[in-house]
Amino acid sequence: KFWESFQQLFLDLYGSRLAVIGAIEGHAPAAGCMLAMACDYRIMASSDGDGGGDKNKRGTIGLNEAQFGIAAPPWLGQLMIRTIGFRKGEEALTLGTLFSPEDALSIGLVDKLVEGDAVVDASYEVARTFTKIPPQARFASKMLARKEFLDDLVENRDTDTAHFCNFILNDTVQLGLGAYLEKLKRK
Repeated sequence: KFWESFQQLFLDLYGSRLAVIGAIEGHAPAAGCMLAMACDYRIMASSDGDGGGDKNKRGTIGLNEAQFGIAAPPWLGQLMIRTIGFRKGEEALTLGTLFSPEDALSIGLVDKLVEGDAVVDASYEVARTFTKIPPQARFASKMLARKEFLDDLVENRDTDTAHFCNFILNDTVQLGLGAYLEKLKRK
């Protein structure tokens, strides 16, 4: 049930008739990165507002599943590749890379960086720009790029769910997840 809900959340956001603007104020790993990539435009904080220039307090974004022993689902991996390009996407998926805001901007994973306390205001500004385009034209244009990808996931949802369940329940994967969770506890 969880995986079907996760798929549906993506389908609803990525295929929305509305302009969806992502306001990323902190970390966006794994599912957070999926939510961001499902948006039409992504604005990320260059810092968390309290960290200033402290790189340790900045948010990161990426599909880091490989770091804890699993692979992103095929449709999500393909979305990463479609978003940042084949070679950079392949490398990011393989290494489970979490990108700094500046690196995410440079590869096209996010569209704009602003100071941490300005993310929401900047997202409203971008949303107003999107609303200036007639909705029917905006949606039709969006679907030129997204419809085939959305249709593929809809058509293969059962296969994707079976793939995810088989993969995640694998004994080796479960050991890797356990080790990753233990590592997080020690932080």
